[in-house]
Amino acid sequence: MQKSVLIAVRDATSCGQGVRFVGSFFKNHTDLTLTLFYVMHRSMAWEGLDDPWSKKNDDVTMLPPEIKKVFALCCKSLENKGFVEEQIKKVFRKKSRETMQDILQECKNGLYDAVIFGKKSTSFVEDFLCGNKGHEVLEKDLTAPVWFCRDPDESRENVLLCVDGSAVGERVADHVGFILQGETHHSVTLFYVDNGQGVMPEKVFAETAAVLKSFGLSESRIHRVTVKSMRVANAILKMAEQGNFAAIAIGSIGRTGPKGVYERIVGSKCKNIFNEIDKAALWIVP
Repeated sequence: MQKSVLIAVRDATSCGQGVRFVGSFFKNHTDLTLTLFYVMHRSMAWEGLDDPWSKKNDDVTMLPPEIKKVFALCCKSLENKGFVEEQIKKVFRKKSRETMQDILQECKNGLYDAVIFGKKSTSFVEDFLCGNKGHEVLEKDLTAPVWFCRDPDESRENVLLCVDGSAVGERVADHVGFILQGETHHSVTLFYVDNGQGVMPEKVFAETAAVLKSFGLSESRIHRVTVKSMRVANAILKMAEQGNFAAIAIGSIGRTGPKGVYERIVGSKCKNIFNEIDKAALWIVP
C-alpha cells in the first residue's frame, strides 16, 4: 500500500533533520511518496499566490531563490539516499493563517500518513501544542500523526511503541504497523510504564501485537518490556536511549483523558520531552 509523508520545511537546517530521518529509516522506497511543504511568509509577495491553495502553487519555477535552495538541498539529500525524483513532490502555499493552521489544512487536503517536523521547525509547534488549543487540535483537527525529528542518529533502527491500555493505543499500533510494512529491518518493542494505573500489560501487549501482525510483522520482530516508574516521560526517554531506538511512537491522549499520556507527554511535560529527546524521532498519533 502506498505511503505518503509530508515534510514541513522552513530552512535548510529544519528540513535537513526530517529528510535525514526519512532517508535513514526507510530502506524500501517502492511504495513511498514524499512531499516537501513550504509555507511562504506574507511578506514574500508573488501574484501567482493570490489563491494560497491553488494547484498551480506546485510549480516551483517562479519561487524566490531562497526557497528554491531549500527544496534543492532536500531533494539532493533524498536522492543520495536512493529516492528518485518522481517520488518527491514540492508544494508551497502563501501563509493564510497561522503556520500550523496552514499545515493542518494541507494535512486535510492531502490525506498524508505522517507529517514531519525538523529540529528548528519544532519551536512554533511546541508553543502551539503547549498552548490552550493544542489538546483540541490534536483531538479533532489533526488528520495525520506528527513526527518530530531532533538530530536523528542515522545508524539507529526499530520503534519503541508506548502502550497504556487506552483506545488510542490501537491507532498507534495501526500507524506503526502500516509504516513498517516492507521495512523488515525494523523491529517493534511494546513498552508499558507501570505507575499504578492497574492495567494488565499482558492483555494490552496481546491486543497491540495482533494489530502489528495484521500488517505482516512476525512475532520475532515484536518485543515486550514493562517497567515500574512514576515518571513516565523519563522512563520512555531512558528506554529509547538504552535501546538505541530510531523512533518513539505514542498516543496523544492517554487512558484517563486529560490526565493520561497526552497530559504527561504533550501537555505539562511538553517542554521536557522536546528538550530531552535526542537522536530518536517522536511520533505522536492523534
